[in-house]
Amino acid sequence: MPPYFIGFLFTLGMSALLFVGALITAGVMRRPPPALLKGRVADGVQLLQLALLWWNVGVTWLLYFNVYPIHADMAALGDAAFKAFARGYVTRLPVVVLPFGAGALCATLGLWATPGRFSRAALWGIATLWMLAVVSTRWAAGAQDDFHDHGFSDAGLRQLQLAHLARSVCVSGAAAWALLQLARPRD
Repeated sequence: MPPYFIGFLFTLGMSALLFVGALITAGVMRRPPPALLKGRVADGVQLLQLALLWWNVGVTWLLYFNVYPIHADMAALGDAAFKAFARGYVTRLPVVVLPFGAGALCATLGLWATPGRFSRAALWGIATLWMLAVVSTRWAAGAQDDFHDHGFSDAGLRQLQLAHLARSVCVSGAAAWALLQLARPRD
């Protein structure tokens, strides 16, 4: 497994742990998780999250509308063309998965920060949308695995497209919510 993918999985694992930890803390203690990040650090994490959200909005919709349909085009040219395209796609994954993992990590870190630029409700909503996007990734990855093991299939492409549509909608909703937070008056 390439090192970048291990880093990606690490960020997703940390994001899940931070999210579940915040849920448990809020559920058991009936108050927000303790603010481990404060002031400028909290603001910086929220601004980095905003940048990563919008990066991921562009990437997810580009993949959905442009890259994933090419799977069918390449399969029509033959199995060798499809496999060459799939190998090329995988070599370019760091530009997709690393910002995605970093964005999820920033969103869940935000739950452990003072709500500077973003309201507490927005921090929870954005982090939840990120976690839903992360969960949808498993179905997209499953379709890619099936392509690798068995070649192209229309069912695999539908699974890939539906999972990626869910991810794109979640990330876009989180990005719009975060952007709206910048317009709200600060406390």
